[in-house]
Amino acid sequence: MVTPSLSELQFRLKLTGSVADLLKKLKDLHAELKTLEQEAVDTSSLSSVTKQLIDPSIVNHKDKGVRIYAACCIADLLRIYAPDAPYTNNNLKVIFGLFVNELRHISTPTSPYFSMYYYLLESLSVVKSIVLITDLKNADELMVDLFRNIFDDIRPQQAKNVQICMSELLQHIIDEASQLPQDIVDIILAQFLHKQKFDNPAAYRLACDLGNNCADKLQRYVFQYFSDIISTAGNGELSSKEMADFKTVHQLVIELNKSTPALLLNVIPQLEEELKLSDITIRTLATKSLGEMFAEKSSQLATQYESTWRAWLQRRNDKIPQVRIVWIESLVKLIKAHGNLAKELSEGLAEKLVDPDEKVRAVACKTIGEFDYEASLHHIQKNTLIQVGHRCRDKKKTVSKEAINTLSVLYNQAYPEIELGTQASISHFSWMPSAIFHAVYVNDNEIFAFVDHAVFTTLFPPHGSAARRTQRLVTTFAALDDKGRTGFLSVLRRSVDARYYMSVFLQLLKNQEALSSKKLDSEEFEKKLGAVIKILCDRLPDPVKSSLLLHKYAQVRDAALLQSISDCMDSRLSLKEIRKAGKEALSRIETISPSTLEVLTILIQRISLTLVNSEILSELIKNIGESEEYREVSGELLRSISLIFPAIFKDHLVEITSLLRDPEFAGASDSLQTLAEFAKQFPKSVPADAKAKETLQSFLETGSIEQARHATIVLASIPNNENMCKSIAESINKRLLINSARLLWDLTILSQLALYAPQAFETISSSTISFIIKKLLMTNTLEQETVYEPDVDWVEKSELDEYSLSKVMGLKVLVNRAIVLLESDPDSAQDAVRPVFKLLWTIINQDGELADEKNTNAVLKSHLRLNAARLAIKLTRNRPVYEKMVSVAEYNRLALVIQDPVFRVRHGFASRIMKYLRSKELHIRYLAVLILTAHEPEAEWRLQVRSFLIQQSRAQNNVDNKLMLNELTLARAMHLLANHPDFIQRGPSEETMSPQQWATHSIDDLNLAVRYIEFYMDTMANSENVSLIYYIASLLKTVRFANPGEPTQNLYVASDLAQYVIQERSRSHNWTLTSYPGQVKLPRELFVPLDEDKLSVSTKSYLPSEWVHTREHKAERKPKVIVDRKIGQAAKRRSRSPSSPVEDDDVEDEKNISSSSRVKRAKKSKVTERVQEEPTRRMASRAAKVKTAVYKDAETSEEEADELESGEDSS
Repeated sequence: MVTPSLSELQFRLKLTGSVADLLKKLKDLHAELKTLEQEAVDTSSLSSVTKQLIDPSIVNHKDKGVRIYAACCIADLLRIYAPDAPYTNNNLKVIFGLFVNELRHISTPTSPYFSMYYYLLESLSVVKSIVLITDLKNADELMVDLFRNIFDDIRPQQAKNVQICMSELLQHIIDEASQLPQDIVDIILAQFLHKQKFDNPAAYRLACDLGNNCADKLQRYVFQYFSDIISTAGNGELSSKEMADFKTVHQLVIELNKSTPALLLNVIPQLEEELKLSDITIRTLATKSLGEMFAEKSSQLATQYESTWRAWLQRRNDKIPQVRIVWIESLVKLIKAHGNLAKELSEGLAEKLVDPDEKVRAVACKTIGEFDYEASLHHIQKNTLIQVGHRCRDKKKTVSKEAINTLSVLYNQAYPEIELGTQASISHFSWMPSAIFHAVYVNDNEIFAFVDHAVFTTLFPPHGSAARRTQRLVTTFAALDDKGRTGFLSVLRRSVDARYYMSVFLQLLKNQEALSSKKLDSEEFEKKLGAVIKILCDRLPDPVKSSLLLHKYAQVRDAALLQSISDCMDSRLSLKEIRKAGKEALSRIETISPSTLEVLTILIQRISLTLVNSEILSELIKNIGESEEYREVSGELLRSISLIFPAIFKDHLVEITSLLRDPEFAGASDSLQTLAEFAKQFPKSVPADAKAKETLQSFLETGSIEQARHATIVLASIPNNENMCKSIAESINKRLLINSARLLWDLTILSQLALYAPQAFETISSSTISFIIKKLLMTNTLEQETVYEPDVDWVEKSELDEYSLSKVMGLKVLVNRAIVLLESDPDSAQDAVRPVFKLLWTIINQDGELADEKNTNAVLKSHLRLNAARLAIKLTRNRPVYEKMVSVAEYNRLALVIQDPVFRVRHGFASRIMKYLRSKELHIRYLAVLILTAHEPEAEWRLQVRSFLIQQSRAQNNVDNKLMLNELTLARAMHLLANHPDFIQRGPSEETMSPQQWATHSIDDLNLAVRYIEFYMDTMANSENVSLIYYIASLLKTVRFANPGEPTQNLYVASDLAQYVIQERSRSHNWTLTSYPGQVKLPRELFVPLDEDKLSVSTKSYLPSEWVHTREHKAERKPKVIVDRKIGQAAKRRSRSPSSPVEDDDVEDEKNISSSSRVKRAKKSKVTERVQEEPTRRMASRAAKVKTAVYKDAETSEEEADELESGEDSS
């Protein structure tokens, strides 16, 4: 076999000479070397150039061409000599130093030697001769420089083959190095930092390639890198620099997980250990980092590291709120990326909605709002969303704000599907507006602002066509529950009120110019301005601050700004114009008075006609006439708007009346009520042509009761229409018969004529009143009554027979006449109202029985009792003349209706008292009546009354006066208690006995009485007024009752009880009781001062020692068991009205009252001997033990209907 001859290097020149000569020689040498194949050349022929090329004069030459050509020649030699290099360790150091320096120029593609730089790079990469660097001793610095240079030089715009060679070059080093310098690891990891990642994406991609292709080799270095830093953090408190590095490390782990997760094989367990460390910062960072890593879409960490996943899940219960917050904030991305984990995560999120820390609850609510429609529909359980609804009424405003915003955002996302009728969306989201509107029951100004913002921006976005906006309004309104609808209407009502007072405010500002030019009374102007600003700010967050800002704004004189704000309230403008005016106003405010921007933003949002405007009304009226699907809800919405904002209908009267002419028009009732509400406020604008009158009169004969009532209001409101009203009244009077089929219709019409056409009614008043009292109320026609089961004592009004309803309507006719007489003829009004009051007191005193035969059924008697009590306070509402006609004894008896055995009676009476007190239309003494609900067996209803009393107490405390209304309520409540049938102590006359001979009350009596005092303290007392309350309680022992027939001894017992409870409460609450320095005048109609010889009673204790000892013993033990109340002595009755448990929520919330529920009448039992001469009392509050279903809130349904029926609002 012949061995092929080896080729020899032909180049024999010396590498010396000028730069040009040397460069030419190197080029020739390189041209020949690159053609030589490995193992096909006689290496002895290379020995000369091998030595010359590493001469310092060559490798350190100042010319770039010389150096790069020399480097390429050496690279060729290494290729030819491979695998054994012809150089010593020191020579190789010099060589690789040259390589490293020359490769830096690869980043300059415009260089004339770029092809040679690339040749060098490619040769070292392809031949892998670069790995020789790993065998050099003390060559770490060279490798570090190489890695640093390449990562610095690589650029996205570089050719792909250049980048590939760079990557391969570094991979060879990593693969072959027995030990990588830590600096190289640092350089690689630094490319994953956020800033570097975006500053040089090519370097980031290179690092990713190295991480993925050399994962097995780099894992231990990465682990060591993180281990060193993490272990340092776990050894104690970190400096600011160390903490910054620590945070950077965790961000690095997150980035590595995204691109090279294989590098973190041993790092994840370290993060798990961090979750268990006591250091809060470390635990927080670990929780956040792992949360982001689990959320990576391609990540399988949750399954690969199950123990780490479980440890991370437990951080939702971390003792530090910040850790829990970080955990919650990770959920949005996590659930979106990994739907399979959603159930477990959603349950954890639901737990955080009831977290004890408000910040955690707020973040939980906010986080849920960050889910898109699909994620919230499929991955967030409905129960979790319902819990967000509860948080809308959270005691902490930050939580409420986030919850309200979240629900509005989710509903806005889901609305398109809800409109399409997608059942899954309807079930999951359609209830959300109701939950938002429930928040208004908290009665807090900040909550009002949150709800308004959600309503005007998100629930009902102010854009799109009028038809689309109306469709959304109708769809949303239809889905609201009863409380939600009431809340929605309260938003509209607040908006209407704000518009009215803003108009007054703007008008005052416009008059400022006249004030300065005409020198008007500036003091009077400031007084009016202050009053209007106070009203505007009373419903804004932080009224005091808002008031100061509005006063500041009032100093700004800008006619254009005033006009823009006025345009926001102009019903004649389109939505586009209104929105433009609002934007211009806010932009101008930000320029000229930026400090007022926040408060005026709330006000402008509230007053702008973006939700309900003329365009919307036209669409609603169109729906009533044309849309069968939305006719009913559009009618209800139109009717509701007319109650709140009748003025807006001025431009739509022709549309409404034209619809009423159609006998087939299904929306007649709603349209008539809308017209009636407008007529009450603007009678001169009602259509008064003959055709309109004829249409309206036809409803009196052929329409329903509701239609007849509303048509009567409109006809009676038309100016100069007395003759028609008189004719209607006379024709009805002629046919008034007890067995008339239209008796209820006729009485309904008369009740409205009595209010709105009193002159026409007075022509027939004598005979009508006689008929109502003698033939209708005082007698019973049994064949016209419905027969009920013996134990049924209540049915809803809608189920009452017409004969029973006629009796109730007859009472309303009498009361309406008395109301109008006080306005038209005050002199004769008192004489006219006395028989009406007498009739009402008779009904109340006789349990609803008026007939001599005593044959009225229990259901009718319940309704008569309720209506008599409500009509009695209606007569006194804002009528001091009639209020003074109610004697103390009559007031005491009226108060006991709030403890009627029938739940709907006591509920209806208390609701009406609260409504009138809320609007400040009723005498403040009726606050004391509500204290009698202390023994209300329906827990939900009792809590509603309690919540109302607390709100009233706070409102009175905020009033700058010295009337002591809250505190004097105690004196009135003690008067009621002392005269209460269950508390009256009968025996020999007190006038003939010494105080030592007076009998004492039983322990049960005292325990029952204490509950009233405790209820008062729960609702009206605080650390600031407790001393005054105690003083008033003690003052009661220095007076006697003004009525000699009342049991004054009971007052002294009640006084001692009150003083004891106040002292007890002060001790338990750490309140300081001090001597009250001022003077207090007790109500003169109730109390008169004792004679000096009787003042000894003030030093006597009326509390049995046995009761005191028992009370003290219980206080020491602090029992948590509620003592069962025994049946009262005055009347042992049992109410069977059921009640449901109170919802567990942060806010005491009003509960609905279902109209479909039935409450059976309480049965009578024997009355004890010591009170047998007293009238029987129906105190269901002591006996009812069975719990009921949730009722519909009568105040928002049947009771409002009653008020409309009797003309309540107009009066």
